[in-house]
Amino acid sequence: MRFLPKSPYPLGEFISMARRRFSEPPPFLQKAENRLVFNDQKVNEITIGFVGDICPLREREAVFESEIFHFFGNCDLMVGNFEGVITDEAQRPFLLKHTAAIFDVLELFKPLTDWTLTIANNHAMDYGDEALDRTIKEFNSRGINWLGTVYKPSTTLIEGITGTSWSWWMNGKTNRIYEKDPGVPQGPGLHIALPHWGYEHERKPRQDQRSNLPQGYNMVIGHHSHLPQPLELVDENLPVAWSLGNFLTAKTLAVLGEGALLKVVINRPENTTPEIQSIDYRTILLDRDSPDACRVYFR
Repeated sequence: MRFLPKSPYPLGEFISMARRRFSEPPPFLQKAENRLVFNDQKVNEITIGFVGDICPLREREAVFESEIFHFFGNCDLMVGNFEGVITDEAQRPFLLKHTAAIFDVLELFKPLTDWTLTIANNHAMDYGDEALDRTIKEFNSRGINWLGTVYKPSTTLIEGITGTSWSWWMNGKTNRIYEKDPGVPQGPGLHIALPHWGYEHERKPRQDQRSNLPQGYNMVIGHHSHLPQPLELVDENLPVAWSLGNFLTAKTLAVLGEGALLKVVINRPENTTPEIQSIDYRTILLDRDSPDACRVYFR
């Protein structure tokens, strides 16, 4: 049972989350950089970049250090979590709304037709069905690949590689977003789970995540904590990036100023299921001290 109409949490978790939200972030004890290498083949490679929560900038400018452009420079595709919706409605507390200016920021990295955005997160219904419909319409009109509704929980990132998303949490009731894993797409391929899961402002996954990993996927890349959580190899063969934290935000709370970037190189031998060659993980910091900018740089 939710504690507030627009909160996804029961009372105990809401209080715990609020305490973490307005505190300093816990100490950073994990690796700032990590690399997993699975093979040294180079066969019809494709490189996909992943970012965490793309939160509204409001009137801020997104400023990226040059090394971040370099990190993603050889990526063929980009994937991110679109936190919030496109709407002209007035800003309301705790709800997330974007303007179309966010697309100019994404284009700094790749043309919009080379982006895939998931909308399966707790803010998808902040402004109701009309705003979600408008957001999807904006994606379609700009050629952005997207996923995250019950009618489109999965999408093809490129032939032979899929993404699937859902959200544990939802700000209000809806039947438009899956709150549980909808299942791996049928057919052979390399399948990536993109769950919006876990708990806000925590550095590590809790046991209920570890004991309920989505089944049948070749990789898991999560969101929702707003702090970066580790990249790990689970059960010796499943790479899990528990949460990529924030990529952009206008909010100035200390716990919202961190994230991680991921770059995945995939081999695609002819007539064979694609395989992960390597994964690079780098943490970032978001400086919002200036009232007109969100500056993003490597830790």
